[in-house]
Amino acid sequence: MSTMTNTTNLTLETESCKQKIEDATEGLTARYFNLLHDHVLSQNKENAMIICNYIQSMKQELNLSDSYRGDVIIVLCNFSMFFKKSFKEGTREDILSFLNSFRKPEALDPLHKWIGTYNIFRMHLMRFFRWLYYPNIYPSKNRAKPPPIENIPQLKRKEKSIYKPADLWTNEEDSLFLRYCANARDKCYHSMAHDSSCRPHELLRVRLACSLIAAKYNVILF
Repeated sequence: MSTMTNTTNLTLETESCKQKIEDATEGLTARYFNLLHDHVLSQNKENAMIICNYIQSMKQELNLSDSYRGDVIIVLCNFSMFFKKSFKEGTREDILSFLNSFRKPEALDPLHKWIGTYNIFRMHLMRFFRWLYYPNIYPSKNRAKPPPIENIPQLKRKEKSIYKPADLWTNEEDSLFLRYCANARDKCYHSMAHDSSCRPHELLRVRLACSLIAAKYNVILF
């Protein structure tokens, strides 16, 4: 009887963990569920549940986009798998070791693109550890820096941009694309991107009403 009870409880607990992961990754591709469920959960259930709780907390605190949520899951899953212990045991040295694993030698990365990855991952970890230590303090900006993230500065890059002039299309190339592109939607997107200099995710949030107002008054609203 005791064995059956323990088996039932284990099954219920497993299903509960799976449901939390499904809630945290709802609307995202299977990649994010698999990362949390197949890799983190099997290695450290506590960390997997902490990630799920953090995602739910962020949903309540701000208007969390799918792109941002996916980035957070990737960073925290990789961090959990990197140092193989509870987040609550993480130290400043663990965080620095994880961030420094993205460094690349000059010969392999002359434009220092790794610094962008380092700074983005650092930003996510700073926010996460503030929540981990002070989850009940609102708003999030009032959360103090706990010891593990103290004195981890953002890195500066010499280059203002990782893109070179040769990476950009010329006016002739733009005209050639617009002349022969058969898809009206693609032509519209390309023209808007060229004229507004908006990032892809910024353009994808634009609604028809914004476009009509912008065209009428000759202003950019996005």
